[in-house]
Formats: sequence, C-alpha cells, structure tokens
Amino acid sequence: MQFELWWLTVGRHRPDRRRLKIHRSYTVEEAARTLGVTRATVRRWLKSGLAAIDRRKPALICGDTLREYLAAKASPKQRCPPGQCYCVKCKAVRRPDGQMAEYVVITPTSGNLKAICPTCGNLMYRRTSRAQLEAIRADLDVTTVERSTRLRDRDNASTNDH
Repeated sequence: MQFELWWLTVGRHRPDRRRLKIHRSYTVEEAARTLGVTRATVRRWLKSGLAAIDRRKPALICGDTLREYLAAKASPKQRCPPGQCYCVKCKAVRRPDGQMAEYVVITPTSGNLKAICPTCGNLMYRRTSRAQLEAIRADLDVTTVERSTRLRDRDNASTNDH
C-alpha cells in the first residue's frame, strides 16, 4: 500500500483531477489517496476555500466540487510567441537580453533556442522547429550552433575493456 502511494506522487507537480469521480463524496484521507497528495494538503484546500458538504467530522467533499476547485486553481499553460522564451526562475515569458539567441541543432528538423534572461541573467530555453526559425529570426539575432557530440555518438568506441 505504501509503495502505491509513493508511486502516485513520483514526478507529479499538480494533482490529476481526472482521477476523481464526480458523483462520489470523499473523506480527506480518500481524496488525498486518490490524488496522490498528503492529507495536510487537502486540509489546506478546505481552509482556503474548498467547500465541504457540511461542517460535521469527518469532512466530506463532493467529487464534483473538488474537481472544480482544482480546475480553478490550475494555471493555464503559457505559450511563447515568436522571439520570446520562458524563464524558469522568473516564471515569465520574456524577450532575450540583447535580442540575441543561439539555435542548438538537436535533430535535422528541430532544436533548442538558448538565450539569456534580461531580468535575472539565467539561461532560457525554448524547443522549436527549424521551420519556425525564420519567423524567430525576424525578431531576434539567431546564431546556429551544432550540438556537441556525446560519448555514445562517437565513432571510436572506448578501449577500456576489462
């Protein structure tokens, strides 16, 4: 049982509200187990505006209400317009510093756009296709760079055999 709970929470940043049944009521523990979060998280949601069915204990939460609460709480994905990248540290879409970026080729049809954030100075990355590169070059000064070779991509294999 503990392994299953651990497995539900691995790699999650936000609970999956699709796991909830809308015609079912959940206790705090059942909601936490279903969503892969802790009971304290569900209690925090109750204090910050999630409506319980009544004021009795144990608190019961309608699945439909919980799903709507999580949907309202979720932030929509931000799309980057051409010529802009997403800075993870600032958590915002920004134009690169100096209007310059590097296009690092990964495959023949796609690559990563790499630039510096004007606010915090960290590197910003954006995955883009080679077809979109011309539209981006209209806004930015883009330099194309070949990716450095990896060990597994080299022709000469290691002779370090035991």
